[in-house]
Amino acid sequence: MGGHLVRKGGAVLAALAIVAGGVTVGVGGAGAVSTGSTGVPQCDPYGGAQVACDNDTFWAAEQRVGDFRMSFAGSDELVVGQNAWLSASFSVGDAGPQASLPDAAVTNVTFHTPKGFEFVGVSLYSYTPNFYPEPTIWTSPDSTAVVDPVNGDVTVTAPADGWAVATRENGAGSIVSGQVTVRAAFKATELVADGTSGVTFTGTGVPASEGWMATGATQVIPVDLSGFGSLG
Repeated sequence: MGGHLVRKGGAVLAALAIVAGGVTVGVGGAGAVSTGSTGVPQCDPYGGAQVACDNDTFWAAEQRVGDFRMSFAGSDELVVGQNAWLSASFSVGDAGPQASLPDAAVTNVTFHTPKGFEFVGVSLYSYTPNFYPEPTIWTSPDSTAVVDPVNGDVTVTAPADGWAVATRENGAGSIVSGQVTVRAAFKATELVADGTSGVTFTGTGVPASEGWMATGATQVIPVDLSGFGSLG
C-alpha cells in the first residue's frame, strides 16, 4: 500500500512509498526520527528504546474523545534546518485490559503546522497487541496527506473504511486495545520562540470539534548549544 501527498486543488507533490517500519517521501525518509538540538536522534515515544537519543519532546495531556484515547507529542526544541515531528496516537476504551471494547476507526487527522515550519512528509503505523508466544503485529496503513495552501495545516486521510484500532483478547477473558499512530515531519525554516502546533481528528463516534483537541509548542534556536549548556 502507498500514500499520496497532494495540495488542495489536486496538484500532486510527491508519492509516499510504504517501506518496512514506515513511509518515505521524495529522497528523504518521512518516517525517520528527526534530529534534536544535541545532534543525536530524538527519542521516539512510540518507537521503542534507543541507545542514544535526545528527549527534546513535548507531551500534551491525553485526551478522551468519544471512544478514543488520544496522545499528542512532538519536537520541543531544534535548530534551523532540522526536521521536527508531530505525532498523534489513538487507542480505544480505558487503558489496560477491559471486559469489552468498541469497534472504532480514525478517518482523518489534521495537524496545525507551527509558524516557521514546512511540511516534509507523513508516516503511519498500527499495531495489534499479542501475547506470548505470538508476536505483536505491525502494519503501515495507507493514507493521503493534503496541505492547506492558506495556513499550511496538514490533513491526513484514511481510505474509505478508516484506520481501525485493532483489539485482541489477552487469554484471560479480557480485551486489550491496539494503537494507530499518525506522525508528520516538518522542516524548521526560521527561528521560532514559540511555534504552536495542534491536532484534531475525526472517527467513529467523535463529535465535531470547534478547535484543536490538543496543542504543543516547539522552539527553533539558531545553533546547537548542547555543548555549552541550555538556553536558560
